[in-house]
Amino acid sequence: MTPLSIALIAVFLQVALTFFAIVRMGNVRLASHARKEVTFGDVALDTRNYPDSIKQFQNNVTNQFETPVLLYTVVAIAAATDSANGLVAIGAIIYVISRSVHHFIHVGTNHLRKRFNAFVVGLIGLLISWIGLGIALLW
Repeated sequence: MTPLSIALIAVFLQVALTFFAIVRMGNVRLASHARKEVTFGDVALDTRNYPDSIKQFQNNVTNQFETPVLLYTVVAIAAATDSANGLVAIGAIIYVISRSVHHFIHVGTNHLRKRFNAFVVGLIGLLISWIGLGIALLW
């Protein structure tokens, strides 16, 4: 497998995680309605009216559209410039694994220190990818 194919697999896994998080959020929202915790009128204009247990899932979905853009960008630039290398691939894999861990902590125990640690590991993975891309482009 080439570094680019590994990095692209990481992108597809991140996209899959995003879809998974959206589906899970939808399921817990519907269950909340079924339990009559909220009505559709309660949340028609403001989804902050869902119970906190649902907000965890909502916030996690929002997270799936924040730092992942840095993964998508580094892999896209690496692909477009034929600059993917081992660091780009390794960083991408580290990032996606950490995002998966972060997801399950966030919508599970929501233990802030563990969640933060997973987030930092992901940022380190992104940094590794960007350093790898910089090396490939500049040297």
